[in-house]
Formats: sequence, C-alpha cells, structure tokens
Amino acid sequence: MKNSFLITATLLFIATSIFAQKRKEIPEFYTYHKNITMELLGSHILHGVNFDMRLKKGRMDGLGFRAGIGGLSLNGNNGADEASIGLVTFPIEINHIIGKKRHGFVSGIGVLPVYAAVSGSGPSFNNQSVEVDGFGIAGGFATLGYRFQPLRNGFTWQFNYNPFVVKGVGYQSWIGIQIGIGFK
Repeated sequence: MKNSFLITATLLFIATSIFAQKRKEIPEFYTYHKNITMELLGSHILHGVNFDMRLKKGRMDGLGFRAGIGGLSLNGNNGADEASIGLVTFPIEINHIIGKKRHGFVSGIGVLPVYAAVSGSGPSFNNQSVEVDGFGIAGGFATLGYRFQPLRNGFTWQFNYNPFVVKGVGYQSWIGIQIGIGFK
C-alpha cells in the first residue's frame, strides 16, 4: 500500500511539474533581427523609410543601428515672389533596446545629413532667379521611445520622442511614430 501511494504521489508530482512548465516566449533564431518601417515626423522631420537591425545574432534587444531616407518639399508664393524648398533627409542612428520580448524601450543618438535645394524668384530676390543646393549635416538628434516588435515575423510599431540640435536654430523638440514589419 505504501509503495502504490509513493508511486502515485511521484507520478502526480512529475505530471504537475511537466504541465506547470511555462512555454518559452523568447524565440530562438540564428540571424539578425531586422525592421523596415515608415516614419511620420520623428528624425525625418516629415516622413521617411527606415531600416533597423540588431548587431548580435539571435537577439531582439541590445545594440543596433538605424538608417533611413525621407524628406519634404515646400512650394509657395505671395503674389509676386515664388519660392520652393526640397529637403532629403538621411538619418543615421546607433540605438539600444531594453526588453527581450515584444515590448522594448529604445534609446539612441544620431546625426541628420540632408540634401537641400532652394529656388526663388521675384522682387524679394532682386527680380532674379536664385537656385542653391547642397549636402551637409543639419544637426544631431536623440531617440527615446517604446517599440512593439513581433516575436518572429510580423507587424512592428514604435512611438518616440526626438530632441534635435539643429545648426543655427538650437534645440527643437519633436515626436514620431513608426509602423512596419519586423523579420529574422
């Protein structure tokens, strides 16, 4: 009787232990985790597309980088004067994610190279046509935000606060949102 009780208790203990095991939520993969996102506002100033990748294989957190392209175009006139501005942005960022699963805190620092083209004509331009273009570093920015990412492949989004230091302007405060796809 004692043996059957001990055997039953042992089997019950083993069965309970097996069913009590929690499924591992951190996916195992052997490639770099990557995201391709569209960004509204944020480091692109208006809108753009980003590529983000972790620098260690098999990790959804830790050190990574982001590079993108975006910009804006503005045209205007006030009757006699006409002006247009085209701006292409190329944000480059080193970032870090804290959070091994779907939810993470993102922090980063980057530079904002831009290509700008400005043209104008009219009385304010001494009745001449003016065209200027060039490439340069507009300033630097930081990123602080929340990222939701898939455990494997799928939808990702990020909301961030981007303080800027812009040449000739100083400190600017900005926010941005990114939506896209994450994959291994």
